[in-house]
Amino acid sequence: NFLLVSNSWPQYTVINEACPGAEWNIMCRECCEYDQIECVCPGKKEVVGYTIPCCRNEENECDSCLIHPGCTIFENCKSCRNGSWGGTLDDFYVKGFYCAECRAGWYGGDCMRCGQVLRAPKGQILLESYPLNAHCEWTIHAKPGFIIQLRFVMLSLEFDYMCQYDYVEVRDGDNRDSQIIKRVCGNERPAPVQSTGSSLHVLFHSDGSKNFDGFHAIFEEITACSSSPCFHDGTCVLDKAGSYKCACLAGYTGQHCENLLEESNCSDPGVPVNGYKKITGGPGLINGRSAKIGTIMSFFCNNSYVLSGNEKRTCQQNGEWSGKQPICIKACREPKISDLVRRRVLPIQVQSRETPLHQLYSAAFSKQKLQSAPTKKPALPFGDLPTGYQHLHTQLQYECISPFYRRLGSSRRTCLRTGKWSGRAPSCIPICGKIENVTALKTQGLRWPWQAAIYRRTSGVHDGGLHKGAWFLICSGALVNERTVVVAAHCHHDQDSRPESCFGEILPG
Repeated sequence: NFLLVSNSWPQYTVINEACPGAEWNIMCRECCEYDQIECVCPGKKEVVGYTIPCCRNEENECDSCLIHPGCTIFENCKSCRNGSWGGTLDDFYVKGFYCAECRAGWYGGDCMRCGQVLRAPKGQILLESYPLNAHCEWTIHAKPGFIIQLRFVMLSLEFDYMCQYDYVEVRDGDNRDSQIIKRVCGNERPAPVQSTGSSLHVLFHSDGSKNFDGFHAIFEEITACSSSPCFHDGTCVLDKAGSYKCACLAGYTGQHCENLLEESNCSDPGVPVNGYKKITGGPGLINGRSAKIGTIMSFFCNNSYVLSGNEKRTCQQNGEWSGKQPICIKACREPKISDLVRRRVLPIQVQSRETPLHQLYSAAFSKQKLQSAPTKKPALPFGDLPTGYQHLHTQLQYECISPFYRRLGSSRRTCLRTGKWSGRAPSCIPICGKIENVTALKTQGLRWPWQAAIYRRTSGVHDGGLHKGAWFLICSGALVNERTVVVAAHCHHDQDSRPESCFGEILPG
């Protein structure tokens, strides 16, 4: 819409009341009441047209627009267009075509647009100067399997230690939410930055106070190995995702083979008391003392001693031996016993050297000393023993598994300091003969496997003179299950000879 006020001087043509900002509205209302508004292109001082198309008079008489802040719209123009006053719309401003040529990095008729998506193996991002409150974004895409390297050739931005005013921000991805790699400002060029994938995002931001010359950066797509990331002649190996790993030569380690791996040796681990050691694998010793990496040392004990701990230790990359140093412990090998003998291990009880006579003597002549100094007990043996061995002073108690066996040998044996067992080896032999008669009160479990006994109580009439109420064994049988006993044929009674009462007991086998 436009309003034409004519014939009386001055005449105004008002086009597009939607001015860009408050300062423009003020200029639209006031400046054209006085003189012509003429604008010049920065640096050339030549009249190119009018900054404010929304108000002008036909006489073209107003003040120069250089005194108004609205003229900052020409800062990014490298060359300007003359205003076109024909027609009802002004292409010079309303359509945004007042810039004939923009500074590097800017585009559009107003030279206020910046940023783009770049898909090229190499290229540049150049931003020549910049206005206040600018915001630009670039996204760089490389081919799959390649990464992007960005180098800053020139940097001229407002400096701040936190880079919070004017800055360039580089992110590892294709948007501003990706992981940030670096934020730069000032005029000191940073080291090159690289993406981990095939995309890189670059953001430029300026605040509303100062502006400088801008920045210039170049980029190229490379493989992860193009920059030779592996030191000390390490080999760079690419994976399918485009990432790399360094295969290091012998003697080097680290993600980039940057660390020198000093060859470590293991010192002599020593010999356990009452034992000896022997190299059983690996490269062996150096100068008869230190062991090379990978050397395997085996440990052994003398007679009557048993090894407690690691039997073998290996010299590791860090110069330490694996496992713990073993010790040799005086112990007794458990004596073999038959299945008829039951064994029980008793708690260790160490004999004290202080006999009753010695205690009496000490109490009589040094009572005060005994009160102030506690009696030092002999130390108990330490360390775990292999299966089948017992510590010194260990006592084993033996018994037969059934009272129908008789034990021969010692009922208790002790592991002596000599590594031998005291006493004689136990054994159990079966007891032969007739079992004792029982009473009617209760039969006692005899632990005689799979056998049952049947007793009869006599009535005194047909029992050959046995007194009435006596019990005697009729027969025995074999236990088939919990309710069935198999007996011999003679174990049968008719109605007259049926026992008045019988009893028995099922015994566990």
